[in-house]
Amino acid sequence: MRPFQSLTVFGIALVLIGCDEPTTPVEPAGSGENIALAPAGLKLTGSGHHSRTVAGITELTTFSFNAIEGPNGTTGHFQYDFRANGFIVSGPITCVTSSGNQAWVGGVVDQVITDNPAFESLLGLEMWWRSIDNGEGAGAAPDSTTGLGFGFPGSVITAASWCANQNVALVLREVEGGNVQLQ
Repeated sequence: MRPFQSLTVFGIALVLIGCDEPTTPVEPAGSGENIALAPAGLKLTGSGHHSRTVAGITELTTFSFNAIEGPNGTTGHFQYDFRANGFIVSGPITCVTSSGNQAWVGGVVDQVITDNPAFESLLGLEMWWRSIDNGEGAGAAPDSTTGLGFGFPGSVITAASWCANQNVALVLREVEGGNVQLQ
């Protein structure tokens, strides 16, 4: 990989893991002592968008996902369109766990749509995020979701460890249009 591409990919990683200012405070998920794997029948769905500022440009990030943890394992799919960065990633979901109204999700990037060859390095990487379902109706607080974390070479986090450990390291963003439902 050429030096410029390496720096570009590194810069992308920093942006994607949420190094900009949070729009919603990050609250701890608890001590982790009572964390259980997703029970049979856990279902997480979501779609919508949130604003994201990259290099001074504010643009929408749109997303959709569905994850079901059942007796035969996890099924589901995700897609994130990072308009400010100029790429879309999608793929299968490989794990989902929950605690209260929060869900931790992991998967694998199996498609990258972009005109920038630097983003093609995301293909095949494990990825993860966290979403919060704050209920339904006009009186409910907005749902929130984080940016995506990616398992670049040397990363100590995997999709499976993200789901199992229920980490809160990524920046939460308010879902401005759309909904997250955890059942």
